[in-house]
Amino acid sequence: MTSSQPMVSIGVPVYNGEDYLASTLDSILGQSFGDCEVIICDNASTDATEAICAEYAARDSRVRYHRQPKNLGAAPNYNDVYHRSRGRYFKWSAHDDLIEPTFLERCVAALEANPQCPVAFTRFHRIDADGNRVAEGDSDAALCAADPRTRAGAAIRPHQQGGASDSPIFGVMRRSALDRTRLHGSYTGSDRTLVLELALQGPLLEIPEHLFLNRDHPSRSIRIWETASGGGHVREAWFDSGRADKIVFPNWLRLGEFITAIVRSPLAIANKARCLAVVGGWVAAGSWKRLAYDVLVAVRGVKSRYRPAKATGPNN
Repeated sequence: MTSSQPMVSIGVPVYNGEDYLASTLDSILGQSFGDCEVIICDNASTDATEAICAEYAARDSRVRYHRQPKNLGAAPNYNDVYHRSRGRYFKWSAHDDLIEPTFLERCVAALEANPQCPVAFTRFHRIDADGNRVAEGDSDAALCAADPRTRAGAAIRPHQQGGASDSPIFGVMRRSALDRTRLHGSYTGSDRTLVLELALQGPLLEIPEHLFLNRDHPSRSIRIWETASGGGHVREAWFDSGRADKIVFPNWLRLGEFITAIVRSPLAIANKARCLAVVGGWVAAGSWKRLAYDVLVAVRGVKSRYRPAKATGPNN
């Protein structure tokens, strides 16, 4: 590979990441595998993120920095950082996560040795705001199964089948495999659809080493959502700013995307049918409640928009 086409591209989408961004970049640039580029897409941050990025870009020629003119939402920014990359392999990195020094080396070696696998990832430790290891993540081995139905189940129903933690979506991916997906969708949980699209192309590779450090802290987006009113629908504007104040059906959209991913996959018809049955099981196991909630939220939204204004008198 020439310097104009690095082996690995690491994309760092970020918004107001001043607290952890420098540590994340240090962990990436300190990898034992050096044939890489780092692309940072700053989603119009209002804190010191821009200054931090400029400093690292000036210090290391492998770092390229792009600042969005406005906040696009998370999904478009995640996709943009991929489109700006050039490597044969690609990895997304959240601005607050860390990777051990041999992460890229181990993942690239695994992909080079297993050309049928679209993604290589490692096991993970959960760390707190100060970087202390507080928990060890479960294995995502079901995503590595030979049976596509098992892999589909692990992506669609992660809690029931021991799959689809943050590790796979932050693993090292073949560009050729990512190019056959629709990347991140602008809806809640679109990362699960992306993992599904990749898993339908072939078994993933889980390296049995804890080289990914997934940070949990009070300002993490999922923690903010948990305390926000409106449930999961509050997340939609975070995924895509163009969806703010719009009536959306995120769970119906996810259902449709699961089905579409399976139908357009390279699987034989019989295996597609088996995977579609997994989607049916996902609905029957409780997701029908989320689908009904989408409808309820939409009805409430329509009523609030078209409720006639109360008449006011001269003294009001």
